[in-house]
Amino acid sequence: MTFVTRMVRLRRPARARLSLIALLLVLWTAGSAALRAQDAQAPPTSAAQDEYVPIDQLPESEKLPAAPYLIAAYSVAWGAILIYVWMLWRRLGQVEAELREARRSAGGR
Repeated sequence: MTFVTRMVRLRRPARARLSLIALLLVLWTAGSAALRAQDAQAPPTSAAQDEYVPIDQLPESEKLPAAPYLIAAYSVAWGAILIYVWMLWRRLGQVEAELREARRSAGGR
């Protein structure tokens, strides 16, 4: 019996607990990996970093070259969310139409 078959045969509360445990494990792993990466990238502090420097006075190497990638990532994420909501909305309309048809054929309202 495969893992997927065993998961399907579990009762709903057991599946919910396993899903919650798996989600927490993934979040914990991702969080700890992010913290390790942040610690590895933290440069040593210097006196110049304690002062405010306007962005137009920074050298090119210290400016944020990833801004276009950030904008693209947000655009893709919002696009995916909008497509998902649109698909849910469309499917809900289909289900409502099927429900009206079933009520009509059953002699209901």
